[in-house]
Amino acid sequence: MPNEAVDRLSNDQSIIFPSGSQTRAGAGPGAQASLPADSQSEQAGMPALPGEPALPGPQPRPALTLVNGNREISYESYECFIGVSPNVHDLKKFIGVHASQTHPVLLIGERGLRQEQIARVLHQASAQWAQPFFAVNAHGLGAEALHNILFGPQGMVETVKQGTIYINELTSLPQILQQRFAVYLEEQRWRGRDSRQRLIFASEWNPADRKAENRIAYGLVEMLRQFSFTIKPLRERSEDIPYIARHMLSRIAQKLGKSAHGITAEALAAVTEYNWEGNLDELESVLESAISCLPPQQIDESVLPSRIRYAHLKSIPPDGIDLPQIVDDFERSLIATALDQSDGSQTKASKLLGLRVQTLNMKLKRYADQQRPLL
Repeated sequence: MPNEAVDRLSNDQSIIFPSGSQTRAGAGPGAQASLPADSQSEQAGMPALPGEPALPGPQPRPALTLVNGNREISYESYECFIGVSPNVHDLKKFIGVHASQTHPVLLIGERGLRQEQIARVLHQASAQWAQPFFAVNAHGLGAEALHNILFGPQGMVETVKQGTIYINELTSLPQILQQRFAVYLEEQRWRGRDSRQRLIFASEWNPADRKAENRIAYGLVEMLRQFSFTIKPLRERSEDIPYIARHMLSRIAQKLGKSAHGITAEALAAVTEYNWEGNLDELESVLESAISCLPPQQIDESVLPSRIRYAHLKSIPPDGIDLPQIVDDFERSLIATALDQSDGSQTKASKLLGLRVQTLNMKLKRYADQQRPLL
């Protein structure tokens, strides 16, 4: 049975539309199958947690389910597919269109948007689902190790004939590796796409915006542009955050062996308005911290970090604020961002922050003593 995307409607009816190689004759590789007009406009509500009102505004459709043979892969399990924004809708269509093909794919987006999760769904939805999936963490390996893993005598690119290879940071690879990939992809293009190997790349930034800095990376992205998708950060699709937060609360509570936690309207508003630089990863960390220290109850603003509670403070509350704590939380957030941006290197992070390495090291030790470690 070919790959199909099935949209489960609230009345248990299914609308099936073909994807990938099943698009209409003559359509290009970027062609997308679409739902009938009447089903596109139909909305079904997301169930609220017990005692919680339904969220206002547009409601997400029940999860699109990818079907391959007798297997079903539900989007409901993945926060990167939760929400009502056009970007989430387009991401589902992108998976449906490209799942049945083996051409390389590029996912563009900031850290914390679960690009590897998207790559795994794309692999599981493909005809190669029973073949291995390899994830290469380019952040944690040196240039020589990466070269050996990918293009060495027993490198993945030459030895993995079936399955998927995911490389998490295309534009940060050493330029020699970017050049090798450019040559390899060009050879594959001219030979024809009879290979059962798929390459999926992720990039934190779009080289088209920084062409002069790295022309090789720019050329690679231009080569992959027709097979690329840009995942917007949470701050650009805040309408998705309430749905993602509720989904995460349910999953985290289950993981920690706790009963369901709700969230007050005020706390949900604070979470929605916050500028999540760490995207889904940061949001999950905050919610897990809140659930860990609470019995089953409504999460309110008081258990959220002060950087979130007071992110859009327009007036001082009558009972005052804890300014030292707010400053400390904000400082810790900046240090966490710098460490993440520099792959954990204290030397590079200290330069970004304008601190001496010794000063940064003292602050990290203090956070560790307070049971709030960053490393």
